[in-house]
Amino acid sequence: MEENKNGEKKGKKIIGMRVVKTVIASYICFLLSYFRNTSPFYSVIAAILSMQTDQDSSLKVGKSRMVGTIIGGIYGFVVIHLIDFLNIGIFNNIHYLILSLFLIPIIYTNVYIKYPSSTYISCVVFLSITVSHIGDTNPMYFAINRVIDTMIGIVVSLIVNRYLKAPNKKS
Repeated sequence: MEENKNGEKKGKKIIGMRVVKTVIASYICFLLSYFRNTSPFYSVIAAILSMQTDQDSSLKVGKSRMVGTIIGGIYGFVVIHLIDFLNIGIFNNIHYLILSLFLIPIIYTNVYIKYPSSTYISCVVFLSITVSHIGDTNPMYFAINRVIDTMIGIVVSLIVNRYLKAPNKKS
């Protein structure tokens, strides 16, 4: 094996532990979605985005994602009911304007509560609820399930990351 500039041995690392943990967390989310009879999309994406190299980083990212998910879910729920209450057509300029304008309080809420790192997930959850719920008989059910699905992915990722450790390297 070759050595790098620090004298450490270089070898071809095929699959790292973070990849292994991500695959396992994703599969668990697929199975949970199968048994819950829901789409695995949101939980698997959350698991992938939450997986970090160590437990401390995962906890920090997971907490931020949970906060962002709750904020996005609340705003999404409010907006789909507002659009329904005002009888606004969907997929038109007014609908898109409302969705775009609601990004302002979503972003501000994250900054105000001192979680600016959760802003993007709040926006993603909000848009997944307000754009993807179309055709559902109960938008509240959709909003709650999107939040639950995302939380499942985050929690699964945290658990997998906590209990699966890289094997000790021998010198």
